[in-house]
Amino acid sequence: MALRDGRIWVATGVTAFRTASASAVAMVCLAAAPAAVATATATTRSSIVTKGEMQVWHPVTLDLLGGPWTSEMAPRNPFMTYRLTTTYTSAGSGRRYVVPCFWAADGDAAHTGASSGSVWRCLFTPDVPGEWHWSVAFKQGPGVAVRTDGSGAPVRPFDGQSGSFVVRPANETEGGEGRDFRHKGRLRPVPGRRYLRTDNGEWFFKHGTDSPENFFGYREFDNTPKGRHLYGPHLQDWRPGDPTWGTNRRGKGIIGAINYLASVGVNSVYAMPLTVGGDAKDTFPWVTEWGVWRYDVSKLAQWGQVMDHMDAQGVALHFILSETENEELFERADRGISGHGFSISRRLYYRELIARFGHHQGIMWNLGEENGWKDGSGRGQYNTDWQRRVFLAHFAALEPYGALLSLHTFPADKARIYTPLLGASSPMTGASLQVAGWPNVHNETLTWVDASWRAGKPWVVSVDEIGGAGALPDAVTPDHHRERRDVLWGALTAGAAGVEWYNQAGDQSMEDFRGHARLWATADRAVRLLRRERVPFWAMDPADWLVQGPNNWALANPDTILVFLRWGGAATVRLAPSTAYSVGWYDPRLGGGATLEGARRLITTTRGVTQLGVAPQDPRRDWALLIRRIPPSPLPTPAPPLPSSASSASSASSASSSCTLLAAPEDGLSASPFEFFVVDPRSGADVAGPLPHTGCSLRRADLPPGFSLRAAPRKGLTLPPPSGDANGVGLGGGVVWVLNGAVVRVERWPPYLIAGDYRSNVFPWRAAPCGGVATIAARWGRGRRVSTIYLTLVC
Repeated sequence: MALRDGRIWVATGVTAFRTASASAVAMVCLAAAPAAVATATATTRSSIVTKGEMQVWHPVTLDLLGGPWTSEMAPRNPFMTYRLTTTYTSAGSGRRYVVPCFWAADGDAAHTGASSGSVWRCLFTPDVPGEWHWSVAFKQGPGVAVRTDGSGAPVRPFDGQSGSFVVRPANETEGGEGRDFRHKGRLRPVPGRRYLRTDNGEWFFKHGTDSPENFFGYREFDNTPKGRHLYGPHLQDWRPGDPTWGTNRRGKGIIGAINYLASVGVNSVYAMPLTVGGDAKDTFPWVTEWGVWRYDVSKLAQWGQVMDHMDAQGVALHFILSETENEELFERADRGISGHGFSISRRLYYRELIARFGHHQGIMWNLGEENGWKDGSGRGQYNTDWQRRVFLAHFAALEPYGALLSLHTFPADKARIYTPLLGASSPMTGASLQVAGWPNVHNETLTWVDASWRAGKPWVVSVDEIGGAGALPDAVTPDHHRERRDVLWGALTAGAAGVEWYNQAGDQSMEDFRGHARLWATADRAVRLLRRERVPFWAMDPADWLVQGPNNWALANPDTILVFLRWGGAATVRLAPSTAYSVGWYDPRLGGGATLEGARRLITTTRGVTQLGVAPQDPRRDWALLIRRIPPSPLPTPAPPLPSSASSASSASSASSSCTLLAAPEDGLSASPFEFFVVDPRSGADVAGPLPHTGCSLRRADLPPGFSLRAAPRKGLTLPPPSGDANGVGLGGGVVWVLNGAVVRVERWPPYLIAGDYRSNVFPWRAAPCGGVATIAARWGRGRRVSTIYLTLVC
């Protein structure tokens, strides 16, 4: 090793290459290996090097130097003949990740353009500080790359080698004005929630660009001769120190574009790695345009440099793995594979992309654009239900980090494509919506937010493509009223996890993102409101029933209500009776104030339904209204004792008069559809109830051992029997129990117990929380009938 120009240079028997940092390199020298198999054995100077910032959430590179020398077009295809996998285990937490790895040519192919070499690479991002142990499994043999049974002959001396490294905690104050994913952690879905969150606990609302879809159709990438983009107007946005590649320092246009987008609040970019056969026909990861078996190492390394910069700038990559026109490209390329089967070349494609790019903190995977669309071309390019399930399951098993895994489909095909993928057993964690009619965004988003929730696994639902001409440039629609009113706020108040903007007219040729500057600013105003006012959108649910008027929407929890008046006018909102609130108006339009206007405090009457008047100005335009309880979730002190079974009815009645009912009076009901009771599992009898719905405490010492809860339809209400799905997921009826936002049980037949069965056997509720406010909801699977009880279980 030698230190030159502030960088470590590692000499091997094949080549020399630069590492990323002089402060974080470790080398393990290995013994020479016998030359038993041609082109498959390590050279006489083999070693394993780990390098990187050695900081949590930053990539750590593990390089096998002097491995099998090969080339992109070698007779023994290196992409199929070898399988390199590394297992990483945290000594402190026990977390374990099995990470697919890849052949990296000379180790510096982004700069050298190399198509041959003997460097094999593993990229990993540790998510906890401390010591991590690694172990290598390196196998060879025909087709071994896509086998999952661990078979193959060992590649000596690397197979079975192990070691360790130590990473320090993240420095959250560094870089990117707080945007840098490397100081926040991985962006991933949270079980039971509809939003993405980084590892440091920050919740993410997506505001992205969906155009150009061929973002990687960039002519300064290697082997991209048909690329439609140079992003020349963004050369001015490249900064000294930003990445480039090659001796002629290519890449400034696309890097500058990312800098500009990050600077105006755009936090995601939609991009396809594969557009051959599609609209642009300019992007592919292989050596040749249709050569699905041989990957272009230098081009993919340059893609990786762009993704590195996106992570540093806090811009997530929405990676769409196929265009609708090439859904069956891999199956058609494999001889002997049915067009509606699962080809070997597709398995290789998934593995190569995960191995090379899966370590990026901001990546969001999407298995296909307009998937399943039967366009009538007769080419049979559409995937089937079976293929979608198998592809998703295979990809999820291979992807080690639990990143978002979603699917996009044609506007009219959502029910056909998405419904079979609902449910807790589905590997799919997100739905990427295309909505043809902009005014339908709110209701279509509600449909899939609600359907996934009722099925037992809430999806991260985002609106990623709008119909018609899409979002036109500022020169055509300078105020973007419809985009703001129908799409942005329609999605936000329906519980969407974000939006991306599609411009059909200029999609393939879009070079200058400044043409939509006012659109980016409009969406950024909404995101800044959420951030500045600390609106807990991730813990809020669609609640249009709270605000009067068919054109008005709301997102709410017991403490916060975000109202949107689509056409302005007076706001009449259902609030808790006799409760103090703060109320402030927000102008969502460009030019409006940066803070809430007309802020005031009020105390509601005993009716609860409150008229809040009109906005401070322009009352016939769209406005947002932020309402907060003062103080949040008040709880009575001291907690009242649990009434005995003999006096439970009178005590509960008394308690109900002093506590506030906050349940949704939907479907024409004047009260909550459910009442809640405490059940003794020893006798199966109710020992308390009906319980008040909000602001009440129960002492565990007063409860029977291992108590359960029962939801009963309120007196006089008859709920229809469940129907539909025979698997019991409650799509057509039944009660879904939710604890603190996470589905914990689905009961299709009475008695509706949070712990028990339909034969009236009552079991102890062992998952009952202890301390703090527990939000417990019982929801009828048919329609939108819901009751929520807010309890503090005092230990």
